[in-house]
Amino acid sequence: MYRSVRRDAKAIGLGLPSVENEIRNLERVPKKSKSVRKRLERLYEAKKHLINSPEDSKSLVEQLREINR
Repeated sequence: MYRSVRRDAKAIGLGLPSVENEIRNLERVPKKSKSVRKRLERLYEAKKHLINSPEDSKSLVEQLREINR
């Protein structure tokens, strides 16, 4: 679980334009492996959080960075 939280925080930390760009690139892959599907799932969630609550997302990323130091 800890690993996925870190990955989610990294995805949110990329910012909305980078997340959308990466989603577009990964959606072009014709046959998606399990890792690509999971990455897309994580990016969709990050995009949702960045659009719905950008202040909370930024705060979460900052808190996780402090914890990981």
